[in-house]
Amino acid sequence: MLSLALSLPVPTAEAFDSMVHICCIFATIVGAITGATASSRVRMDLIGIVVCGTIVALGGGTLRDMLLSGVITQDGTPLRVYWTTPGEVQYIWQAVITSVIIFYVTRFRALPVGTIRVADAFSMAFFTILGMNKAYALGLPGVVCCIMGVCTGVAGGAMRDIITGNVPYIFRPKEVYASASLGGCVAYLVFADLLDIHRFWAFTLGLVVTFTIRMVSVYHNWTLPSYRPLFDTVRNTDDHVTTHTPTRDCNADNASWPSEKEH
Repeated sequence: MLSLALSLPVPTAEAFDSMVHICCIFATIVGAITGATASSRVRMDLIGIVVCGTIVALGGGTLRDMLLSGVITQDGTPLRVYWTTPGEVQYIWQAVITSVIIFYVTRFRALPVGTIRVADAFSMAFFTILGMNKAYALGLPGVVCCIMGVCTGVAGGAMRDIITGNVPYIFRPKEVYASASLGGCVAYLVFADLLDIHRFWAFTLGLVVTFTIRMVSVYHNWTLPSYRPLFDTVRNTDDHVTTHTPTRDCNADNASWPSEKEH
């Protein structure tokens, strides 16, 4: 393990900061794509799509910074919600512009099958490691860093699903979602702390681990153990038979706009 740490080149601080900035831009744009696409499938208007896309793009980082409010940064100032600072207000415009573009694109052309799942996996992976990296840079305990990483990664997607009337991925029994985010955070911590690898490589490898776990679980239909009652006390009789009408899931790969008959 020590040889691995010694064999990896050590990037400059400027190179690492540049990579983190590029990842922030990418995560913001992809997050806005997932929010705008999902809201377009439930026929929101322009304002609704922009609001949903922006909330998804900024929601995870907002929750993280609110939880860390009061933490003192290296320059001696209290931590603020990142997009409220003059240097990072650009992320608002990136989310808004992306959402507007998706609004007009989806009016004339349906996005490819699986757009939301793949884009959401990218968004979740990038936001997870960005949140993990920020907490780690602040010198917080490892367990706190992991919690901040998971919150940053999954909060935006959960807000998107709630706004569009769906069960969030994090609460679905057959989705390896938060566990994929946690796996990436643990990988980051192992590489950075136990193996003493530079944070540039811990960031990169943690990102790969998070995205890989999520997409492989989707492809192979991996699931976590779900709740099963120890004793089934409800008999299968006519008195207990209930009908279930499936709800529309705008995040499904085969989702489409509702027909006029459904309104």
